[in-house]
Amino acid sequence: MTGRPALPRLHVLVPDPVLQDADYRARLGPVAEAGGVATALQLRARRTSARRLHEVAEWLMERAGGRGGEGPALVVNDRVDVALAVGADGVHLREDSMPPGDARALVGPSVLLGRSVHATEAARAFDRQVDYLILGAVFATRSHPGRAPLDPHAVTKAVESSRTPVVAVGGIDPARATSLARTGVHGVAVMSGVWQARDPARAVHRYLEALIEGTP
Repeated sequence: MTGRPALPRLHVLVPDPVLQDADYRARLGPVAEAGGVATALQLRARRTSARRLHEVAEWLMERAGGRGGEGPALVVNDRVDVALAVGADGVHLREDSMPPGDARALVGPSVLLGRSVHATEAARAFDRQVDYLILGAVFATRSHPGRAPLDPHAVTKAVESSRTPVVAVGGIDPARATSLARTGVHGVAVMSGVWQARDPARAVHRYLEALIEGTP
């Protein structure tokens, strides 16, 4: 546990279109600056090459000043090799990723390790195996059109039954972030709420304010 970064409350998921954009620096820079250490940028590559993913991750680590810097935490989805190569702050595992124990053996004790879950029972199943769980989709979302959404009651149950911090994801706008914060979730993960906003940096501020407003 020694040296592991603090877990941010706002996780901004960075999808393939942003990662593949020739001008990704101009898109990511303001968001990274807006959130600072209160946020994590989670590189969620499904179709992006390892070369480009490494390029973006390396640039973000340099911009943030490395671990312990003033920028957001950098989390790489699934690609443990890229995370290790750039010295990322965290690795996030999907349902079809390697088991958490094997991932921990590779990344060591000082890297944040998270996993996606889609039901309260799964949250209990991975309790204490990772540093945080991303639970969802809580509300309907275009990124997972075939998956029935959960509801805030399921989030409350997961929070109450798990000793691992829970981060809610799926269809979350700032108002919903405030309501979810009242359930005891550690934070929220968002994608379209930032990248489809007219001003992504301002959207980051709005989410962080919403989380603070909902915190008991």
